[in-house]
Amino acid sequence: MKRLSVLLLALLCSSCAKDHTVPPANLNFLSIERESIGLLYKIHYGSDVNFLDLFGRGIGEGAASTMFECPLGDDQNFSLTNRFRYSAYGLIEVDETSQTSGKFNYMTSAFLRQTQNNGTSHEDLSVQELNALLLGKQQIPCKVVVTAYGYKPYYSNTMNLPVADLLREINKPR
Repeated sequence: MKRLSVLLLALLCSSCAKDHTVPPANLNFLSIERESIGLLYKIHYGSDVNFLDLFGRGIGEGAASTMFECPLGDDQNFSLTNRFRYSAYGLIEVDETSQTSGKFNYMTSAFLRQTQNNGTSHEDLSVQELNALLLGKQQIPCKVVVTAYGYKPYYSNTMNLPVADLLREINKPR
């Protein structure tokens, strides 16, 4: 009986999450560059939605996380419960260097990593590993994922990041 009560309570609470009213954003790739220090890659992109004020509470208010994610492997399941084994990901920031009228421009300093043990450990991918993972691919899918307490997760439409541009930066001499 206790198990049934807990199950019913969990089902009731999971249905309490509000549905956001914001339509999925359309993203457009602008550029990518390897940062001079470390293993981060700056990905610049535009959107027709303001991710940092998605819920109309002010910049950075109300959101638990604002992430940009790109699976590098074959897994393309963007659900919150799925952890990509190989991915490029990072926080979303306003891109002050690109200004396009009527659009919102963002930049993400992305880690290119392998995730293991159900997300408990991360390891940077080497140039050789990245070249092997991306071999034969023309593009990789990327999405913005925004979570907020009391709301269902927000997912943008898919943006395709050109692999040729990514490989150009990966293989630049350090």
